[in-house]
Amino acid sequence: MNITAKNKIFYFWGIMDVIGIVFYSIGPYHLLQSWWDSTGGNFGVIIFMLIAGGINGILAGLFYLVYLLWPVSLCFSAWFFFSTHRYAVRFALAQELLRLLTMSCSVTLFPMIIVGLGMSVIPLNITLFVFSEIVKIGSLIFVMKRLSTGGGAETK
Repeated sequence: MNITAKNKIFYFWGIMDVIGIVFYSIGPYHLLQSWWDSTGGNFGVIIFMLIAGGINGILAGLFYLVYLLWPVSLCFSAWFFFSTHRYAVRFALAQELLRLLTMSCSVTLFPMIIVGLGMSVIPLNITLFVFSEIVKIGSLIFVMKRLSTGGGAETK
């Protein structure tokens, strides 16, 4: 089996998405715990807040909705990357908007290392977030250029 640069990049980002799913499942629930407790976990309260809560309630509800849909998005992204699907790059670039909203690194090892070492400092977090997004977008642009010139393996 001939492993091209495109396949290596796809496998790398697929693995990062799988690690992201695991990290999401285990880790950062404490960020929304107080908000979840205040609504009682009741979706009726969330819908009421969206309808009658004003702008602040709508923004909080939309952030919560994006945060809940994030692991589903990661599952699709990982599947697209592992199957070297032709929509993998487009989906990942569209997913970057969600990453900006949730401030979640594409290179999921960065937040895991930060949490593990207890070095959660805002400038370090922002620097690693920007670096990981530059790496991901740069590698996806590289793959897009390779696909447009006919380089790399065929996509499904």
